[in-house]
Amino acid sequence: MVSSLPSWQPRRRLLAIALFVSLVANLFLGGLTLGWMLHIDHWPWQSSYVTEFGFQAGRAVEHLIRNLDSADRDMVVDSIRAHGDELAQYAKAMREQRETVKKLLRAPDFDRTAAEEALAKMRRLTDDMQAALGKAILEAVEKLPPQARQRLAD
Repeated sequence: MVSSLPSWQPRRRLLAIALFVSLVANLFLGGLTLGWMLHIDHWPWQSSYVTEFGFQAGRAVEHLIRNLDSADRDMVVDSIRAHGDELAQYAKAMREQRETVKKLLRAPDFDRTAAEEALAKMRRLTDDMQAALGKAILEAVEKLPPQARQRLAD
């Protein structure tokens, strides 16, 4: 007696199992990757300046040098790197203070005075970081020839 099931049925079942296993593996690996990306300080596609100087200073450096030729770009980046430790310390202090503010805002017993003080400290850190970044940028731009400074405005 000949079976009434088509000969392709077992292959189809194997294909369905293989696709299911592939889907589960991809979801697992995607979840691991997303979790890793959400729990690190720096995104993999960020520029090296953001990684080196912190988010705000790094983005400012990116914006500043985007129209410069390589020699001028190197001069500016090297000049700003002389202030890199200070900028990185401000970036770290701002991240830590941001976490402190989050904890105070999420606390079961809200302490308005402590939250106001934490926000005031965050503003002071931001102001201090911007002053240090401004000083570093001015020192870097001061070394550029007039033609390069014109390209900064573009």
